[in-house]
Amino acid sequence: MSYPYYDCVTRAHAELTAEGQIKPRATQDEVEQDKGLLTRRAAWYVYSERDPSHGLLAKTSGNNSQGYSVDWILENRGGDGWDIATDDGTQALPLNGDAHGPDPARIPDWRQPTAELAHIGTTPEPGPTPPPEETILDQILDTLDSMAAEQAKNTAEIMAHDDANTQRILDTIDSIKTQVEESLQKALVLILAKRRRNPDEPVP
Repeated sequence: MSYPYYDCVTRAHAELTAEGQIKPRATQDEVEQDKGLLTRRAAWYVYSERDPSHGLLAKTSGNNSQGYSVDWILENRGGDGWDIATDDGTQALPLNGDAHGPDPARIPDWRQPTAELAHIGTTPEPGPTPPPEETILDQILDTLDSMAAEQAKNTAEIMAHDDANTQRILDTIDSIKTQVEESLQKALVLILAKRRRNPDEPVP
């Protein structure tokens, strides 16, 4: 008997392919891991929406994915199992395989599927949406404003530096002027004193 909930398998495969989690792979090991993910998601849909007796087959040795069979869904009432995943050598594919069993000896290896194991809600977030042209223009204008502000700051610093230099020059000129005036005043006093002593001597 083929798998009664094969539509859950094809649903899981379609979703995982659309999400980019199942795709052509370079190695067989990668393909087997994709088959394992397909099996875990299909088992989750069957367990949570159709029949909670269907789940995963624990497998910790040989070909497995995260400790589970890469292609089996197991029923825990009688131990029936179905092979629901295959591949074409490069990519995982759904398979509507016949039942194997019943076999009660398999029941202890039954494991409950979970949304986490099925990568439900844990798929990578899409990349950032490119900003519209208006946003790009705003970013350019903001950048230009920042550049203008930086240039104005630099210009102000240069002018302040130049102003400081100019003030130092003016202060020096004032000092020299004061010294000259003082020297002239002293010379004038000496000349006048000399004139008083020798009124007939010509003024230098």
